[in-house]
Amino acid sequence: MENDINILIVDDTPEHIHIATNLLKTLNYPIRVATSASKALMLIEKKKPTLILLDITMPDMNGFELCSLLKKNPLYSDIAIIFMTSAEDEESIKKGFSLGAQDYVVKPYNPSELLARVNTHIKLASQSIKLKASYKELDQFCHTVSHDLKSPLLVLKQLANLLSLEANDSLSPTSKEIIKRIENKSDDIILMIERLLDFSRINQIQCFFEEINISEVFYSVMEELSSLEPNRKIDFIVSPSLPIIKGDKTLIKFLIQNILSNALKFSKNNDLTIIKVNCTTLGNYYEISIKDNGAGFDMSYKNKLFHIFERLHSKEEFDGSGVGLVIVKRIMERHKGKVFIEGEPNKGACVKLYFPI
Repeated sequence: MENDINILIVDDTPEHIHIATNLLKTLNYPIRVATSASKALMLIEKKKPTLILLDITMPDMNGFELCSLLKKNPLYSDIAIIFMTSAEDEESIKKGFSLGAQDYVVKPYNPSELLARVNTHIKLASQSIKLKASYKELDQFCHTVSHDLKSPLLVLKQLANLLSLEANDSLSPTSKEIIKRIENKSDDIILMIERLLDFSRINQIQCFFEEINISEVFYSVMEELSSLEPNRKIDFIVSPSLPIIKGDKTLIKFLIQNILSNALKFSKNNDLTIIKVNCTTLGNYYEISIKDNGAGFDMSYKNKLFHIFERLHSKEEFDGSGVGLVIVKRIMERHKGKVFIEGEPNKGACVKLYFPI
């Protein structure tokens, strides 16, 4: 891991390069230098840097443009970027942060400050790499265990069913009740395993980003879900202002399926289910809200919603495994977005998705 850490300095001023290089040599990490954004991109393609010290003013492409280009690329979006700026340039500092930069240093350099900031972000980047590796191992473990558990559980359920059919007349009411419980519990565990498999697949699926008419996806998913309950009265209202987003179509459909399934499930006791989908622009994000008139929830428990297998309603009230919103969160993270949920008991819930513009 330590052998992969390297620093890239991008600056067109030889004096600044010389000073920064001499200071950073004490950290004992490989240092590369580019005097323009185009040369920096060539070096980045050859070997991904852990951290980039990036000047703002350069001839062919300025630092802001290079930062924006890197942060939009999934291969390079996790590179730590520290802008080099002058002390009084507050606007550049704000713009750098808005583009996804991690920090800034002021020229002329304060040696201890430069070393401290660079060292801190290298440590953070190293921890992030280790954490991602751990997530990958955990997802693989979940997938393997879930897959291996599903087959014997299906056999167990079939055996219980065969036993019930073969010995039905000779079984006592107590024995019949025990077999029924075995079948029901098998169904519960099989459902949880299937959802755990879904959860583990989210991080293993390779993303293919394309332009998506998210309005069409909402209508398509609702058509599929409502066809399963043809007698339900559903008022589905989608704002015409929904944007075209960039995303993986498979994952986005899965995301919307989870949200709309929840909205339908928790409003099943209403004579009329109302689901409204709206969009607004909030800073650098599209905020897409999906509001229902279902059972809602107490906001004091909101932190539990994104924990795997956590439920705020009993299984007797509403079916489910407690994995849907965790999957939604993972999909949004893979799209560099965010998700929040608001609710009030008996007054419905509102899921808010934030997609980068």
